[in-house]
Amino acid sequence: MSRARPIWVGFDLGGTRIKGGAIDAHGKVVARDVEATSPGQSTRDLERQLDALIGRLVETSGGTLAGIGASITGPVDPERGCLYLPGKISGLAKHPTVPYLRKRWNVPVIADNDGRMATFGEWRAGAGKGVDNLLVLTMGTGIGSGVVLDGRLLTDRHFQRGTQCGHLVIQVNGARCLTGARGTGESLASVTALVQDVRGALARGLPLWLPKDATPATLGFPDIVAAVRHRDPLMTEIFDAWLDRFAVVLLNAYYAYVPDLILLAGGPTKAAPVFLRKLQQRVNTDAFRVPLGYKIPIRVAHLGEEAGWIGAALMMQENPRP
Repeated sequence: MSRARPIWVGFDLGGTRIKGGAIDAHGKVVARDVEATSPGQSTRDLERQLDALIGRLVETSGGTLAGIGASITGPVDPERGCLYLPGKISGLAKHPTVPYLRKRWNVPVIADNDGRMATFGEWRAGAGKGVDNLLVLTMGTGIGSGVVLDGRLLTDRHFQRGTQCGHLVIQVNGARCLTGARGTGESLASVTALVQDVRGALARGLPLWLPKDATPATLGFPDIVAAVRHRDPLMTEIFDAWLDRFAVVLLNAYYAYVPDLILLAGGPTKAAPVFLRKLQQRVNTDAFRVPLGYKIPIRVAHLGEEAGWIGAALMMQENPRP
């Protein structure tokens, strides 16, 4: 494999992991890797982890680094990095991620919001390819989003347009969100909110079925799904109530953008057989649309957990800069 072959690296910076990969000039994935992160780590630690991940991806791909795309949570300035991120990743807000990587690797670098990057990836190379009006919701620690309208990825000078579906208010005076608002989708309908609901039920002594190796401290979405599949009645009740709230987020997002296709992305979509049909039914039962009875298409994204970094690499590849 020739070292002269250009490759573009993308990474998706999350609260527990940095997922990354490299693509070639044809958009083919030529390397993948993951780097673990820890709560409260320093920005210097973050820089070391990014450098280690990028270095391994270049080495594995056997190519020459042509650019780096960064998928980052929060409002993101493409020329700098994350601008504001209350309570999630220590030190990431206002860290000059883009200037640092440009200087360190001497290549063009671009950054954007993780929901927008996932949307770009699905629009260019996934389940949304060729769709001119597309809404993508990412399920995970929070609820991310991105929107394509009339064949254009939504952006704006405040770095938020299309990415804020998780902050739609679905319950007046509901639980407080990290942003300070009450009753947002993130505070009530994210996977984090579901896990907190289950932990609260366990703390109250409710007899919930859990897999043998699961504890309240280590409980995750897969454990909850396992209990639903086990047909535990109380766990199913909690799960269905959470799904109702997520359906409200999705419904409001539909009203805001009226897309031709809605895609769900992120790790939890691996459990789509458990919840997708119910979600489709709830949204299509409640949604007002024209023509009446038109089925709103809601599907699982194709790129899964890789959508963010693939979108970042593709965006960098399509926007060459000096």
